[in-house]
Amino acid sequence: MHISTSKLLLNGAWLFQPDWNSPNIKTLPKKLLSPDEWLPAVVPGSVHTDLMKAGKIPDPFVNENENIVQWIAEIGWKYRREFEMDREILSAPIIELCAEGLDTFAQIYINGKHVGETNNMFIPNQFDVKSLLHEGKNNIEIIFDSPIDQVRKLEKKHGKLNVALDSFRVYARKAQYSFGWDWGPKLATSGIWRHIYLAYGNILLHNLKINSDLDASLKEATVQVEAEVSCVAVKSIEWKITIEGPDYCSTVEIRSAAGKQDFQFKIENPKLWWPNGFGEQFLYNVKFRISIEGKVQIKIDKKIGLRRVELEREPENGGESFRFRINNVKVFCKGANWIPADSFLPRITKDKYRTLLTLARDANINMLRVWGGGIYEQPIFYDLCDELGLMVWQDFMFACGSYPEYEHFVANVKQEVRVIYRQLHFHPSIVLWCGNNENEWIWRQESGRPVGEMPGEKLFSEVIPNILFSERSSNPYWQSSPFGGEDPNSESIGNQHKWNMWSGWDSPTVVKDDRSRFVTEFGFQSPACLPTWQENIDAEFQNPQHRVMQHHNKQIKGSERLHHYIAEQLTVPDNFDEFIYYGQVMQAEALKYCIEHWRRQKFLTSGVLFWQLNDCWPVTSWSIIDSELRPKAAYWYTRRFFSPLILAHKENGKYLEFYAVNDKKDASAYELEVCKFDFYGESSVIYQSKTLIPANNSIPLVSFQQTNLNITDPSQQYIRARLIDGDKTLAVNRYFFKPIKNLCLGVPKLKTNLLTKSCGQWQLNITSDCFVKAICIKLANEQFQLSDNFFDLDAGEVRSLDIYSPDQTANLLISDISFQWIG
Repeated sequence: MHISTSKLLLNGAWLFQPDWNSPNIKTLPKKLLSPDEWLPAVVPGSVHTDLMKAGKIPDPFVNENENIVQWIAEIGWKYRREFEMDREILSAPIIELCAEGLDTFAQIYINGKHVGETNNMFIPNQFDVKSLLHEGKNNIEIIFDSPIDQVRKLEKKHGKLNVALDSFRVYARKAQYSFGWDWGPKLATSGIWRHIYLAYGNILLHNLKINSDLDASLKEATVQVEAEVSCVAVKSIEWKITIEGPDYCSTVEIRSAAGKQDFQFKIENPKLWWPNGFGEQFLYNVKFRISIEGKVQIKIDKKIGLRRVELEREPENGGESFRFRINNVKVFCKGANWIPADSFLPRITKDKYRTLLTLARDANINMLRVWGGGIYEQPIFYDLCDELGLMVWQDFMFACGSYPEYEHFVANVKQEVRVIYRQLHFHPSIVLWCGNNENEWIWRQESGRPVGEMPGEKLFSEVIPNILFSERSSNPYWQSSPFGGEDPNSESIGNQHKWNMWSGWDSPTVVKDDRSRFVTEFGFQSPACLPTWQENIDAEFQNPQHRVMQHHNKQIKGSERLHHYIAEQLTVPDNFDEFIYYGQVMQAEALKYCIEHWRRQKFLTSGVLFWQLNDCWPVTSWSIIDSELRPKAAYWYTRRFFSPLILAHKENGKYLEFYAVNDKKDASAYELEVCKFDFYGESSVIYQSKTLIPANNSIPLVSFQQTNLNITDPSQQYIRARLIDGDKTLAVNRYFFKPIKNLCLGVPKLKTNLLTKSCGQWQLNITSDCFVKAICIKLANEQFQLSDNFFDLDAGEVRSLDIYSPDQTANLLISDISFQWIG
């Protein structure tokens, strides 16, 4: 993007109407709009949200309204506005129209003159418009072609490819999920979805790269700043670059007529950027200034982090390792997949990004994968990942299909990759570039032919990596997810997607024999939280098997799978509230079982990213946080099974084994206590010992022959293991001898008391006369936040948790709190 300090913003109020020349204009509902009618629009925005605000369509997220708004994507749309130009701006030697995001097939006009066209929503566009402008009122008009109509034409011209879901979607450089996915609605948008403005002056910045290199000793970092500008009637340019950081500040200033400059900085003993859980996220400020005759023309501030990234791939255990080293330390990657946080991208606020990413950080997540069917995220996303220590596995935006290879498409992709790299490369959070999502795997599965024969394969094996190489990317590149070996979804080489569970109907217990090296997708569905359904589904439709509820599960036979897996571990209630609760506990227990297995065999398996963190609409899906930012049961389980220190059990034939998994960089000695319990508090210690837990490792602690445990009633007895430091429990896990549905769980008599700690902070103490499974604490007002939820409670145990509110004047009573449990 060309950058100038001087801008005339064109965001804000626009007008829009259908393009009455659209080939499919007959799909427009009769009498909805007339040719002389212009509606108000907001930029950045989308046609769907503008139509909603104008009262012309219902909310597509509610009930089955998605079905009745499909006509919107079948026709084109015109957007226009007027703007004032004064003599001072017109006198600037350079005036460019900068559109940071147009979705997707657009023609642009200023004062009736054609400016240019776009066909890629992911990248900014800029056009020289100086000759088209005049003093006073000017007008701009952008005509968006129907995305559906355009891709159908392209598919007809170039041929149908092997593609999951709608095959024509691959012809659009547009968010693929907008054409519908197995967790998202079909809402192919159009509009000005990012900022639009006029940049003017006598100098514009074309390229700014900030490359950093940290040597193997971690004692010296080199930061290279490269910049290129275009200028008119300028004899001398004043360049000033400053890097400020912890215990460091250095400035380079030069004066030159050259429009391209390189600057190099050496930082001794730099403060490093670490992933969440491994250290602090130190950041350095890069201040970039260009002046002419003492007046600042271009002003940019960027934050960078200094870290060393390696992807180890060495022969190991009959296959090949797939392991990240950050700053020379092996890191087990604990994380989730990220999808766009709304079907209508412009309404994702900075607060929503911060809430979701902070929830991820607080759940001990250290890596997010930006999935290849969505978008290259907004700058705030990557800024927050830098700040919070969330590593990013960054897909390029290709998913689940073969892609075209004709010249214009390849040229479009080349431009996209180069632009996106330059936009994102300086973020320390990005640790890997990945070519696509599942393209090679699907091709191999469905055609049986070698990956190299897949249409579009050269985009991922040659085009993208060659551009990254030419840009001197310091991050590893990986062709696809999954990828590795003759089978792209190999268990022993590369990374793997584990969809034999859930999609393949297999039980979570099949994972006990899995030896994947790095899992980048697996998951289990659960319903959104009850208030989210109440806000989006009419009461009469709130039934697990109602057609409307099934509409909000986009996977084929998704509802059937949900019932199947609930029935496998629990019971299937017909009460809607209980169905949601049981479905969420099922998901949480399944994720726990699988992730504890993969963490237990650290570093044979070196990472697991479950599908998925978040949602884009109210839906039954694989997310652990629903579209309204409400955490599901699995979110609370995630905080525990991704803790830096956990206990995990393993059934090994006749033996029951317990392991300690430690992600900390230091070894520590703790007390290991293993007890036999029944559901009413009878207990006995069967093992107790001081144990040294090594740093960054997984070790077996103790093994029991199950026949020696003297379990007299496996439906009412269980084993609890704890790691203790003094009177503090650091890790706890329980082993049950039966599926939850076969346990004789009693009806608990809960005792609670609520203590006020300070304004807006309370402590809730809970105890029970019998064991309680997955106790859910419900607060009458959602302004109150919990420190823990959905946990097991032993008979007689006192569990204390914090409740807080941002409103210091809020009042919380014990009557505002209710409970739910498995029974």
